[in-house]
Amino acid sequence: MTSFEEKFPSQNWELLKELAKNAKSQLSGNQKTEIVDSISPMPFEMLRDNPRFDELKKIGEEILRKNGAAAFMVAGGQGSRLGFEGPKGAFKLKLPNGEKSIFQIHAERLLELKNKYGKNIPFAIMTSPLNHQETIEHFEANFYFGLNKETVRFFEQGTMCALKPNGEPIFENPEKLALVPDGNGGCFRALSKSKTLAWFKELGIKFVFLYGVDNVLAKPCDPAFLGAFADSGKAAASKVVKKKSPEEKMGVFALKNGLPTVIEYTELPQNRIKEFDGGNIVAHLFTIESLEKLENEPLPWHLAVKKICGVEGAFKFEQFLFDAFPKLGSMFLAGVEREKEFAPVKNASGEDSPQTAVDLLTST
Repeated sequence: MTSFEEKFPSQNWELLKELAKNAKSQLSGNQKTEIVDSISPMPFEMLRDNPRFDELKKIGEEILRKNGAAAFMVAGGQGSRLGFEGPKGAFKLKLPNGEKSIFQIHAERLLELKNKYGKNIPFAIMTSPLNHQETIEHFEANFYFGLNKETVRFFEQGTMCALKPNGEPIFENPEKLALVPDGNGGCFRALSKSKTLAWFKELGIKFVFLYGVDNVLAKPCDPAFLGAFADSGKAAASKVVKKKSPEEKMGVFALKNGLPTVIEYTELPQNRIKEFDGGNIVAHLFTIESLEKLENEPLPWHLAVKKICGVEGAFKFEQFLFDAFPKLGSMFLAGVEREKEFAPVKNASGEDSPQTAVDLLTST
């Protein structure tokens, strides 16, 4: 073991060595040709069009009355692309009745559920090392937006050491490794490592709604979606929207070798692009048993080549949330209206900006 491996035992150096070896092989074109995957569209129906909609909603409402559902928000991003220094969730939108932070909008939705069904919705928020303390302070300064403090938990996502093209670790300074987030797929590991999954189990939670902070129209623990998922008997569920056009740059749900997954728009065969719909809006439901399985189920690592700490061509490794779906084997899709449930805040102006989000928020 080298001196830096002994000095920084928090990192899995054997895994990093293996990932670096694979990355070099991948970039040099020496990796073996992979078996061609079989992909086909994954069917879905609009949730509101289900003839049993009212019955399914009642099932979900009963789950909420029995304190059987929790919310899990992935909120590790910064607001730098919005011209804002701080957690993206702390960014304020200018609404007709005053400014509200993205975190406040999400918290108020959970508060509505609490007031309607009489039970607090446990709320787990995954931050990053960059914004963890600021996120907590934002909630504390605003008295948790009316939520019960005891039912809100914060924990950090994991990190991986960035590597030089030769596989050596990158340092921010002689005493600090250059650590980068391990991707949204690391959420399952972080949920377990932080003891938050155990907390959910102690509370008797049966279903966990996982979503991203970006989408200000997200409906956490939506009773109709909860009920439809519980009735389906599947291991996981996702809300999807119809694409604006076949060419829209949006990941879609599909069956890959017979298993549910998300395929990025860049990976769809151009001659088949019109076959695939069901855009991924990062609105997922998991059973507690599925989350228990995923806490120990290794997901594949993906390589990103970037400039990190002045090092050109640095290796960054991350895991993707949607790689969990094939591991679970079965999935239920529910179509929803994008104008009512999908308003991501990603860009400072133009498409998916604060202004487009406010327009959608005020029209629903």
